[in-house]
Amino acid sequence: MREAKIIVHGGAGTIRPRLWAAYRDGAHVAALIGQQILSQGGSALDAVTEAVINMEDNPVFNCGTGSCLTYDGRVECDSFVMTDDMRIGAAAIVTNVKNPVKLARVVMEHTVHNLIAGEATGRLADAYDIEKIDPHGLVVDRRRRRWQEMMDRGLEYMVDPELESSDDPTDLSDEDGMDTVGACAIDRQGCIAVAGSTGGIMLKYPGRIGDTPMPGAGSYAGSAGAVACTGHGEAIMRVCLAKHCYDLMESGMPVQEATQQSIDFLVQRVNGFAGLIAIDSKGSRAWSTSTPNIPVGIPEGVVDSSSGQSPA
Repeated sequence: MREAKIIVHGGAGTIRPRLWAAYRDGAHVAALIGQQILSQGGSALDAVTEAVINMEDNPVFNCGTGSCLTYDGRVECDSFVMTDDMRIGAAAIVTNVKNPVKLARVVMEHTVHNLIAGEATGRLADAYDIEKIDPHGLVVDRRRRRWQEMMDRGLEYMVDPELESSDDPTDLSDEDGMDTVGACAIDRQGCIAVAGSTGGIMLKYPGRIGDTPMPGAGSYAGSAGAVACTGHGEAIMRVCLAKHCYDLMESGMPVQEATQQSIDFLVQRVNGFAGLIAIDSKGSRAWSTSTPNIPVGIPEGVVDSSSGQSPA
């Protein structure tokens, strides 16, 4: 029997000090939920799914309830799950499902496809009794205020999700850099899984799909481990960041070195803003980011550093 472990993240960007505790503690709670499943003999897939569901229900995070808004003021979510036996499920442009990660899992387990997008996601949710919600129910006041502020200023899609902090407490400019949540786990049987969910980036063009539902870009899992990325999706997709990190792990590189080298590669090639977490087949975990912050959750304790390796 392997020692079952999990690691989660709550997005990469700039987090104002007064908000940091909410992101940090939320990631920790999600990790505890996933670890409880693993400790009871549950699967890695169940653990990462439930951890992400918890974050989708937490309005602090940019996924599910609390998602960013498109240019026309709507919520469009993306989600993803993958296991080490190469099974994939993804959903994109999800507008009326409370927990999009559940829909990604349905795609993986009950269809012959890997990715379902748009209006069809609602029909799939109906077919498998996944809870739907009025789209307005996914919008929280903080995101709506930020959207209105940006519209009033005549701003457009924020290509760079890392928005620097301000001393003005009424300024919301640093609250929308968190663009994904994710979780990686290994269970007692040695099975590995990854899951992710996102509301995208504020003022994104309607119909835009980011890195989260793209295997090898936002997430990847295989026999060597799992990787979950977060940040500017367009940059992440250009270098297939998750697969890049996975390949380094598969070559035998220690997980901490693989995560840092992957972020360095992203910066060097496309000057990208992103972070990632990873777990290898031995249960070693690490994270790294090119942004000021990435809230990381592990069950052993609260993480306050932006980059590092968890206890063995």
